[in-house]
Amino acid sequence: MEIDNHKVIDATAETTFGLLMDPAVLVEAMPGLKRMTPEGDNIYHVEMELGIPGFKGKYAGTMQIDQIKAPVFYHLHLSGNGPAGTIEMDLRITLTASGNGQQTDLHYEGEGQFGSPSSGVAQKVLSGASSVILGQFFSEISKRAHKIDG
Repeated sequence: MEIDNHKVIDATAETTFGLLMDPAVLVEAMPGLKRMTPEGDNIYHVEMELGIPGFKGKYAGTMQIDQIKAPVFYHLHLSGNGPAGTIEMDLRITLTASGNGQQTDLHYEGEGQFGSPSSGVAQKVLSGASSVILGQFFSEISKRAHKIDG
């Protein structure tokens, strides 16, 4: 499934980027993300719990953040396994200052796969669910950033 969206955040790119790089904030803000345990530089063992019908359950895997160009870009790779199969996601996050530097246009795009790529119905269900989850996540980041810079 393809992911391509953006959100305007009422905070500077520096503040927003700092929140996106903070594992404690990620766990609190990302629906279903229960734990991130460091395994190396920007590499984490993650535990997730999904409530999506047909895909419910606990998943475990690895999250790696690389290609970091603070405060404007990073790449996130997530891979995991759980009761309904595998999860793979590559997400590129770009932050661009706007609004005289007091706002950030956060663009996120990439690819995700859940289970077998040949399972078209599963990919469509997850495409909608991932849009909702990522939307909730970035809305929470936006609230936190606005509290800091607001």
